[in-house]
Amino acid sequence: MQISDLMVFPGKKGIRRFSMKTTSVFLGFLVLIIVGFLVSPVSADKPVASFISNVSSGTTPLSVQFIDSSLNSPTSWTWLFGDSGISTSQNPTYTYTTPGTYTVTLIATNAAGSDTLTRMGYITVTKAKSVPAASFVTNITSGSVPLSVQFLDSSNNSPIAWVWSFGDGGSSTISNPVHTYTTAGTYTVTLTATNSAGSNTISQTNYITATEVTDAPGPLFKSTVTSGYAPLNVQFVDASSNAPNAWIWSFGDGSTSSLQNPTHTYTAAGTYTVTLTATNSAGSNTVSQTGYITVEAAVPVSSFTANITSGAKPLAVQFTDTSTNAPTGWYWTFGDGGVSTSQNPVYTFNSVGTYAVSLGVSNTAGSNTTTMPGYITVTNSVAPPITSFTADIQSGTAPFTVQFTDTSGNSPTGWQWSFGDGTQSTEETPAYTYTTAGTYSVSLTAVNAGGHNTTTMPGYITVFAPIVTAAPTQIITTASPIISTSAVNPMETQSAAGTTTPAAAGEGTPSWELPFIGVVVLALVVIALLLYAGGRSGGRRRSRGGDL
Repeated sequence: MQISDLMVFPGKKGIRRFSMKTTSVFLGFLVLIIVGFLVSPVSADKPVASFISNVSSGTTPLSVQFIDSSLNSPTSWTWLFGDSGISTSQNPTYTYTTPGTYTVTLIATNAAGSDTLTRMGYITVTKAKSVPAASFVTNITSGSVPLSVQFLDSSNNSPIAWVWSFGDGGSSTISNPVHTYTTAGTYTVTLTATNSAGSNTISQTNYITATEVTDAPGPLFKSTVTSGYAPLNVQFVDASSNAPNAWIWSFGDGSTSSLQNPTHTYTAAGTYTVTLTATNSAGSNTVSQTGYITVEAAVPVSSFTANITSGAKPLAVQFTDTSTNAPTGWYWTFGDGGVSTSQNPVYTFNSVGTYAVSLGVSNTAGSNTTTMPGYITVTNSVAPPITSFTADIQSGTAPFTVQFTDTSGNSPTGWQWSFGDGTQSTEETPAYTYTTAGTYSVSLTAVNAGGHNTTTMPGYITVFAPIVTAAPTQIITTASPIISTSAVNPMETQSAAGTTTPAAAGEGTPSWELPFIGVVVLALVVIALLLYAGGRSGGRRRSRGGDL
């Protein structure tokens, strides 16, 4: 069924009227569509540059996959990788070959503009670890058995593990081992050095040669000095032949050593003969150098210390001689008439005072004296207290409780408080309640073994009489009730409480929605105008038709 079948159009005029109305409505909707296209905004925001990558750090060569995650559909990209490398791909893969820290920049562009994102220090590239290049050195490579060899690892690329093979069945896993060859022979030494990148091995063929001992040592020694002032430090060095493995030294002053290269200190003047006995598996030999060391006496330089320098009598003080150049005699004076010839005396001061202490030292080269003025201070056994006190509060209304606190110096052991109202206390920190109004002087006497002392604070506490309050008189009055404004108009309060701040214009609404609403309103207005115009035109035609 067609629309024309449902409608009756009497005469050609009716057909013309329907055609004209239809044409008007069609034109109205056409205008509506055109205006909609013109008014509706077209998305034209510039990009918001953003990117991510699969890694941001690693060792060379480091391959990084960059992925563009920019907003607003960029159409071109420029990447700066921080090492002069660039790319215009959307999602480039870039390889860093040099260790370093790199800043990456992305410039994203579309028809509306461009945006740049720079990430400082985004990529960190470190040098890849290399396998160690194994190498080693030793202090010696040949000698008589037993032959002790110090091996030193000299591998590069920071090995963290070592395996040594010394060629005689011995091995080690430390970096710098010492190995002793006990059998004559020629030995190949192997070192395997390892780190996280791998391992490397080096072998030195016939590196160590150990021979049998056929002769006893030929003892010989040297020293850094042979004369000087006492105390004289001498470093002795074994220079014996035929690989001795045991040594006995005699320094001529009663001291000995079994070290190969000992250090000895001569403290007294004199001339000393030094003897060395060197031993190996073939035997031993001895060498003596008569009068090898000459030690001369130097004039002493006097100095001393004390364990304490002040205190209550009787004061016992330990004095310690710290003089140099080996004194052999001492003479102390303690400033109170006391003396001593001991090197490190203990002296007791029995009288109060301040004392100068002197020490004279001597040896065969001469003497020297040091005096320390006012070095020792002796006081009474116990000083009497220095009395003082405080109160937590000093005025108030009776009954008035005050907490008194003793703040006396010199450690009192007894207390006598007077609170000014005839009451006393022997507590250290008493709490006292005043019941009568008035002004009170407080005194404290503090006592210890050294004596006593009293402090009085005049008018220290003020107590006021309590305030008397009369009983209230009841007054009966009649008042009109006051009606709360909020009760009269509760809706106003509720409205105020429920008020919400309107959203800012356009907030939460898509950028196209408001123009579209305008288009709809405009369309409705156009349709109404067209319908109104059509209605009036039809009316006029009907009027004219009636007239005809």
